[in-house]
Amino acid sequence: MPSEKAKENKALTTTCAACNKSVSTESAVSLMGFEDGQRKPFVVCIPCANQGWRPPGFAGVYTVRPL
Repeated sequence: MPSEKAKENKALTTTCAACNKSVSTESAVSLMGFEDGQRKPFVVCIPCANQGWRPPGFAGVYTVRPL
């Protein structure tokens, strides 16, 4: 759960690559994939990652995290 301080700090937010919602960096993960033939990190909120969203070319292992 994001802390109150993190929720208030707009510098600590990012946009989920899967659902396009603004989320706290505390409730997001970075998954490596490919875009235009280049490796690229995709920031995804934990609920989307837990539901199985993966970036194109993802070949890693993701362990489900608690919300």
